[in-house]
Amino acid sequence: MRWFRKPAEVVKDEAVPDLTPVPPRVTFDRDILATKLNTLQENIADAGGVQGLQTFIEALQSKHEVFAGVVARGDEIDDTDVRTLGGLVFSVRRKLGPLLAERQGAVVEGVRSLVRPDFHPDERLQSFADLAGDDRKLRRGLWDFGSEILHFADPEALPLANRWVWDSGTTAGAMREFIRGNDTLREIPIDDGYAALLGMRQWFYEALHDMGFYRDLHFVTDLLWVQAYSDYAKSLSMSLGLIDAQFGAREDPLELVVKLLGIDSPEGRLKGEQASLH
Repeated sequence: MRWFRKPAEVVKDEAVPDLTPVPPRVTFDRDILATKLNTLQENIADAGGVQGLQTFIEALQSKHEVFAGVVARGDEIDDTDVRTLGGLVFSVRRKLGPLLAERQGAVVEGVRSLVRPDFHPDERLQSFADLAGDDRKLRRGLWDFGSEILHFADPEALPLANRWVWDSGTTAGAMREFIRGNDTLREIPIDDGYAALLGMRQWFYEALHDMGFYRDLHFVTDLLWVQAYSDYAKSLSMSLGLIDAQFGAREDPLELVVKLLGIDSPEGRLKGEQASLH
């Protein structure tokens, strides 16, 4: 489904202070983008009972409203608020309860600091992940948690920075999947940080604009990115049987998509489509 209106200039990110998008240093492929979009739309159509891509846009909008409401509380954010947010972030759901039990004060204050616009978002996200100390698994979870808080509080200003979007340490993630012949590349010159992510997201906005999309480009891009990563993860893991154990239903092509985006949980759940997708 496309959202048509009178053609206008490509939607531009409202960059946060001191954050200027940096053009991609890699060449993305529009044919791959089109393939991922078609796959996503076909999977949605096959799900049954789902009213097209708009259903997913509405679910992401609902998640945004929850995050924006909590973040607006600023220094009044408490442990209940943090639990609410954590329930909508797949990578920290199981870890958040024990973490709050052990370090509730530090985590709550960490979220409060994360949403204060006093510093560059790269610095705020880094500081939030640093709460994990030397625990690498926890650090990855907190990084994703912080990324989703910043993105879903204001999705037009900041893109997702989750590890599944791009992980420079492993040179893996959704961004790699839009580069033709990526499996032959030893290095992928994708920079870390929000400036690079904003620049890459702008490429997707321009490509989607040329395909006739003019609304909700931030959420359409989220869906494209997660579809690309879902395809990659399933291809990598299917032979090992890991997808079934970690993400559930092998015959549901949307299972990983909705879980990674956190729209399978209460406030972000797809309205009226639970029976079809879960």
